[in-house]
Amino acid sequence: MNLSNIITRVKLKLGLINIATPFVNLDEAIVEIINSITLPDFSIYYPAKETIRIHTKDLQRIEKEETYETFLLPEFKERKLLYVFDVTYDDSCLSGLGYYGGGMPLIAGSTINQAMLANASASLISMMLPKLTFEFIAPRTLRIWNMYSSSKLKIDMGMEHDKSLATIPDTCRGSFLDLLILDVKDNLYPTFKQYSEINTAIGNINLKIDDWANAESERKDLINQWNDTYHLDLPNPQYYY
Repeated sequence: MNLSNIITRVKLKLGLINIATPFVNLDEAIVEIINSITLPDFSIYYPAKETIRIHTKDLQRIEKEETYETFLLPEFKERKLLYVFDVTYDDSCLSGLGYYGGGMPLIAGSTINQAMLANASASLISMMLPKLTFEFIAPRTLRIWNMYSSSKLKIDMGMEHDKSLATIPDTCRGSFLDLLILDVKDNLYPTFKQYSEINTAIGNINLKIDDWANAESERKDLINQWNDTYHLDLPNPQYYY
């Protein structure tokens, strides 16, 4: 999504386009509402899904026991880490049996045979070893059990969306706008209610914002609705119990 486009749509929806308001810069006020209120809450229900591939030697290990190890994930300075959905072995590094793990084709047989052998070996190892399980402890602690086969991991995460809104897919635009419009109403209402009319070049405009007084209640209803359904859209984390 595009931040400028979203701001324009909010102003059009609320009848605030091209009119003077009590705010020196209405666009900046809306951006502040997005960054401090709407985006953090929206990201909890519809996070940005990202994957990193990383070797445990590149992580800070803070605990090592017989059956598990605990690491600190990288510190994401610009965006907050909210969830770890899954932790699996990076297939390209599984026991050295990736595509290039079978030796040189001219020496040890055809490339196709090596690839078939590598895939069969990886599948056999996967069946024999205990399932890798984990627990994510906010803000960035990751505890991993049964890490016997490889130290290179693929970690599927849920992140707070970027402030540019570029990480929010268009399929989520409607949900994001629903929350943002209620946030704008709720946070601008205390100021706007002090003005019955706004002076413009073409005359006085009645803002008719009486319904904005219900924005806080409507927001709570929307959040309750999301609380009942958002988990259906998220992967199921493989926690260890």
